[in-house]
Amino acid sequence: MRKVLIVALITVAALALCAPAFAWPAAMHWWAPAHDFTCVGKVKAVDATAATVTVRVHLASRGVADYLGEDLTIAVAPAAQIFKAEGDDLTPIALADVIVGEKLRVEGIVDCSAGAPAYVGKRLVMRHLPINDIKRFAFRGPVVAVDAVAGTLSAHLNQVTRVLSPYYHTDLGFTVAPDARVWVMKNGWPVKATLAEVKAGDRVYAQGGVERSVPATPVFTIRWMTVRHVSAPVTVAP
Repeated sequence: MRKVLIVALITVAALALCAPAFAWPAAMHWWAPAHDFTCVGKVKAVDATAATVTVRVHLASRGVADYLGEDLTIAVAPAAQIFKAEGDDLTPIALADVIVGEKLRVEGIVDCSAGAPAYVGKRLVMRHLPINDIKRFAFRGPVVAVDAVAGTLSAHLNQVTRVLSPYYHTDLGFTVAPDARVWVMKNGWPVKATLAEVKAGDRVYAQGGVERSVPATPVFTIRWMTVRHVSAPVTVAP
């Protein structure tokens, strides 16, 4: 009886030591390569001949996390499913019908057979949103003028989201909401500030909303902005 008990204890101990090894394949470690991916972003380019689409990645699964905020070129599989979404309806379209500037969700696989990873799209869904239905905006550019009393700011638009695309590379006036959050970068950190501290020439990144009660004259209201002061040029005496 004593021998049976000893054998049983040894067996249980052995199984306990081996359990992690048996369980390992069920869990995917962070360093293991991903075999598929999903990303959502803005269409930057479409090449129907080469069967590729380039997306500025805004949301990413682990397989394409390194491209978050960057452009990713995806090879579109010959049998890929491509749709245009309108509400809850999906309409099949061709790759050539994918529109630059629209929102695109891509699901696919990561192919490492040639060494470097290649991203192959298997299912693409484009959601077209009429520009006049877009309620939010963002832009980057230098401040052209600011009136803290009137609560207005004008900027030259160097980078814009889609709703501001008609004004790209032009000067545009904005209303600044009374409760807008204004931050000025100082020593690498954002410091809460007021509109009165913003000067012409400063670099601004702003977000806000669009009001279209008069469609011909939309009002763009800034609700949040980060400002970088431009250092005055240093004059070196000869």
